[in-house]
Amino acid sequence: MPKQRVSASSTSDSFYRKVATRGWRDTDYFTFSSSSPSLRRWMAAQIPKKRAAILSIGCGSGELEKHLQQSHHRVIGLDLSHRMLKRAAQKGLERAVVGDAQRLPFAPASFDALMIMEAIGHLDLEAAFAEAQRVLRKGGRVLITTYTARQGVQKNYRKYNFTELAAALRDTGFAIDEQLNLETKRSKVKAVPTEAEATLLYTAATRQA
Repeated sequence: MPKQRVSASSTSDSFYRKVATRGWRDTDYFTFSSSSPSLRRWMAAQIPKKRAAILSIGCGSGELEKHLQQSHHRVIGLDLSHRMLKRAAQKGLERAVVGDAQRLPFAPASFDALMIMEAIGHLDLEAAFAEAQRVLRKGGRVLITTYTARQGVQKNYRKYNFTELAAALRDTGFAIDEQLNLETKRSKVKAVPTEAEATLLYTAATRQA
């Protein structure tokens, strides 16, 4: 049986304590952002501004965030799990905050970009996007990945489709930039025509006035 995919942020504390202690390889789950260098490079390319201030929600063990640091962005990783953040710090994440995506501990207009990588299925869309709108600067972008219908997930994870994500983003003051079906492998990431061919759904949106 193939491994299942799971978000790096969850209220399932016992599961993430296990991941933080043993790592993803010793569980039946993994995240694409932790396992695919190509996805990390692809996501970094979606941040057009040099030295952007980025908030990554549900950063987990921090592989993507470390990659963004190496591209000279100023990155803060946020997660509910202190143990996951400790593991991320051991891997090189420089700035980590324990916090709830639905009650962010940051001032308004603090960030150029906000990323929710494979974690959106653990969040209430309206609350999370309202907070994203608050902490992003005007013109700031929110970047989201989640799992396609055919992907197995950890039991607490809710799969949102493109329509649900777009509606909630527009309702909280965002304009949709792009929605893509992504085939994600360790060695490559590419947009494909249908969700049936994809592993991840990608949505990007811009904060309006």
